[in-house]
Amino acid sequence: MGTAVTLGLVVRLWTAGASYGVLDPSVSALTSLPAALRAAAWQSGTLLGLLLTAVVIATGLGQSLEGGTWGALRLFENRVGVLWARKIGAALALSLAGQVVTGVLVWLTTSALARTWPVRPRTIPPGFGGSTVQTVPPLPVESATWSQAVGTIAGALLIQLLFISLAGLGAALLRSVIGTLALGIGPLLVTAPLVLLPAAPFLPHRWIADLLDLPSEAQYQLYFWNQAPTDPSPLTGGLALAGVAALAAVAAWAALRSERALRPVD
Repeated sequence: MGTAVTLGLVVRLWTAGASYGVLDPSVSALTSLPAALRAAAWQSGTLLGLLLTAVVIATGLGQSLEGGTWGALRLFENRVGVLWARKIGAALALSLAGQVVTGVLVWLTTSALARTWPVRPRTIPPGFGGSTVQTVPPLPVESATWSQAVGTIAGALLIQLLFISLAGLGAALLRSVIGTLALGIGPLLVTAPLVLLPAAPFLPHRWIADLLDLPSEAQYQLYFWNQAPTDPSPLTGGLALAGVAALAAVAAWAALRSERALRPVD
């Protein structure tokens, strides 16, 4: 579903821009495979990808805790750290596979669109004083290198780790699917309006935009995110995200070790 939504957004923006004569640089760059993979990582590290992450943890860990199967798992493997690491690894592997598949499909789709729906420069009618016809050339292409694509994928996985840990903490504390979804994606939605206030540098939204170096012209249209800061600092954003992700992962592990996880019916 996430891949289908991404492809739909790309096709809509491409056809609209091609008809108008000016394609968004972030959209026109998707005919390059590294740029398409980077765009898929941007999608995975923003609202759509983080929402899907919360759903994965809710249907996996949250459902097992709510239904009582977590205790049965602990009868065979009592090392909670091993079970928690397996959940994290499975979710990150699914995210990585989704990014690669989405990136390849976006690249194939835009390559086909470039041949079947090429950009036609927009013609401006002549003014009152002359008869010269002016054209507006397409915007420059924002291509990406393989190193940039790999770096963005790694950054998206770090962001995924943070929200996997938050969702896991919600599952461990609340023992419900709804609680897992609420704590997994809730903080992101609740704090979103604060990006316009002076507190913005201390919010995960700003750290994510810094780490991924999101293009401001494509946000709110293609990636469902707030406007990126004008002076991104990937190192600061990455360190902040890594620190919070580690704290959330440890807190989830400690909560999962609670005796409440073993129920009498097991």
